[in-house]
Amino acid sequence: MKGYFARNLFDIAGGYAPAKIVLTAGKIGFFTPPFDPVEPETFAGNHHVSQRGIYLLLQALVALGIFQKRGEAYLLKEEVRDLFERYPGLRWDLVHQDHLYRVWERLDEGVRMGHSPDPPEEELAQYPDSLEVFLRAMNMHASGLFSGISALPGWEKVAQLLDIGGGGAGFALPLVRRLEALTVTLFDLPDAIAVTERIIQDDPCANRIHLCTGNAYADPLPMGPFDRILISHLLHIYPMEDNQRLIERAASRLKRGGDLWLVDYFLDEDEMAPLEAVLFRLLLFIGTPQGECYTFATARQWLVRVGLTVREPVPLGRGNSLLIGSKG
Repeated sequence: MKGYFARNLFDIAGGYAPAKIVLTAGKIGFFTPPFDPVEPETFAGNHHVSQRGIYLLLQALVALGIFQKRGEAYLLKEEVRDLFERYPGLRWDLVHQDHLYRVWERLDEGVRMGHSPDPPEEELAQYPDSLEVFLRAMNMHASGLFSGISALPGWEKVAQLLDIGGGGAGFALPLVRRLEALTVTLFDLPDAIAVTERIIQDDPCANRIHLCTGNAYADPLPMGPFDRILISHLLHIYPMEDNQRLIERAASRLKRGGDLWLVDYFLDEDEMAPLEAVLFRLLLFIGTPQGECYTFATARQWLVRVGLTVREPVPLGRGNSLLIGSKG
């Protein structure tokens, strides 16, 4: 048992190496279509990078089982290529994960200071390009939760959905594709809405997504009334009191018989599970001014205080959970 723990501990401590190899490959463009074979000398000349560095990186990617070598060229393994072709948003998620890697590097500073360190100026200068990367990465994240959300009963009764803070349309777009009778009102900040317009503009179902700009915590919400309201991965950015007010205002936009869905990284009462939520809470501590993961009990109280009947939490995977409050 002691030997197992030691190996596991060293695997965790050394996990940065394969992670950084994959993230660097994504930044360099190895996972970007058309996935042509890579020859180190040619690639280095075309991209003005080190030939030896590219060679060593590709060798490591072969050792990790991501690339294979044929002659002097390196190719993505077929199953890896299929993954990127099936999920185009994956390459955006890798760019976002590389940003998070740099945030995690500030953990020791944040722990000593007791609050989030100021981000470097170069990170701030990347906005709004970084917003598009973030929203497209969040769409990839949403795709992993969509099957659990869409499989829940009752969608046949939902004609009007309000998606608060749903920029990127990670849930809105697949929902209107699947449900022909559904119309979604997506409410988010102006910059997020501008990116969302670009994401959905060529989709034949986009005409059933109505984009509305505003700050959900300061501006009036769309009037509705709505059969269902979704607030996904927004609550962890804001303080408890602000979230209570938002939920009160959202509940007022529900039809009788409608429900309010909260999707987030909710914590158990001891705040030590689910693991992904515990890790995400630490990321919020070092990466945001006031971000916090809340317990199931806290979120349940938000719903109860506005007169909603709360069901048991629904686990969605990867530390995410759904809380539903119904309006009688």
